[in-house]
Amino acid sequence: MIPNWLIGLVLLWGCLAACYQHIPSPDLWWLLADGRWISQTGSIPVTDPFSWSAQGRPWHNDQWLAGWFAFQVYRLAGLEGLHLLKALVLTATLGLLLDTGRRLRGDDQVGWLAPALALTIFSAEGRFFFDVRAYLATYFCLALLWRWLQLRERLHPAAIFGLFLFWANLHGGVSSGLLLLGLTAVTRRSRQLLAMTGLGLLAACCNPSGIWLLLHPLRLLGSPWGLYLNEWTPAWRRPDLFVNHFAGLGLWLIWGLAARPRWQKNDALLLFFALFSLTGWRHIPLFALLALPRWCYHLRGPAWVWSLTLPGLLLWAGFKPLRLADPGQSLERQYFPREACNLLAEHPELPRKLFHPYGLGGYLLWRGYQVAIDGRAVQVYPWETYRQYLSVALPTQQEGNASGPARARFDEFCRRHGVEAALLFTHQKEAGLWLVQGNKRWRPVYADDLVTVVVTEKVQWSRQ
Repeated sequence: MIPNWLIGLVLLWGCLAACYQHIPSPDLWWLLADGRWISQTGSIPVTDPFSWSAQGRPWHNDQWLAGWFAFQVYRLAGLEGLHLLKALVLTATLGLLLDTGRRLRGDDQVGWLAPALALTIFSAEGRFFFDVRAYLATYFCLALLWRWLQLRERLHPAAIFGLFLFWANLHGGVSSGLLLLGLTAVTRRSRQLLAMTGLGLLAACCNPSGIWLLLHPLRLLGSPWGLYLNEWTPAWRRPDLFVNHFAGLGLWLIWGLAARPRWQKNDALLLFFALFSLTGWRHIPLFALLALPRWCYHLRGPAWVWSLTLPGLLLWAGFKPLRLADPGQSLERQYFPREACNLLAEHPELPRKLFHPYGLGGYLLWRGYQVAIDGRAVQVYPWETYRQYLSVALPTQQEGNASGPARARFDEFCRRHGVEAALLFTHQKEAGLWLVQGNKRWRPVYADDLVTVVVTEKVQWSRQ
């Protein structure tokens, strides 16, 4: 018999490996900039202070508290501290759900917990979703709420109000919690849960955006953003993104039928969230996390299953958790234009209004530059802004490799908006250096393997 402490250690190692993502997320930087702004000014920005294309437009800032907290951690412990915090939050989330499954069983058998964890991680594609982002708060809060509902613990009004008040100012995923609570109330025909749903709705509206926060997800479903931004893409538009998810759902089904699960009325909620996950790539981990305790309850099996699962889990995890302590500054330098920004900072005569690749917008605004667009996307920018960016940053399919029209559009776009400097990818296609090739109006002032900084002939500067 494998001792419980060893099982717990391996599960912890697997959780750390699942959340391992050593590259800082592009969206982390605008979150940190938001937290810095709040710390320095003492106010929550509700209009955009960071871009030149949407300056002063309403910003539905649903992650202000997460940004403030992330900035405090970054100031004290840097990127390493944020990655460690991420690992702890995800470990706590999966730990809550695994313990919920164990308590639901009531027989102290844990033979199926490791396979359930492995399938959950596989279905959620942890390396894509378990990043340093505000949605970690949604994972943890959803796990806590699901635990209360699964164990049928009596929900105290103050606890529900506090949870949704806290959640609504950390991440817009609070709507998934209201959906879960409301569906559970309907499924169980419980007036008490229905009243708790109303209380949670009231608490969720106590945020800078009010009721708009809850309507925000509805704007994304079926919108053009879902076609071009992978995280909001539904299954019918990009089925290639859902291959692993489909495989995970298939394994759940085959495994469940083979194990003869004991179905309950609450499992209708899982079916709903399974279908809901197909409406957006970002919804996949919500279903995977909710499924974990239910399948721990359903699946029966002998303890020897651990003998097969633990080595596989260890091989899969490998040495990934050890790399959580990678030096953050080297990662920042490798994946983001740190040196280019240092150069621009040393020469204030260079323009701070930039054209740049979409994925670098968050880092540039963190470094204090006026950006064209960034990962806040639909929170700030109208769809037309992103459409214009795509039209100048990439040639159309009809144009193919003949990028002359795209170069002309880029130059005209910069003239129209008074942009005299651009930070372009040196080798990549999107917003790449090819946009200014052959155009004598632009000249490079800095280049490395990641980016090249170009300025127009109007900019009077020569590097010493």
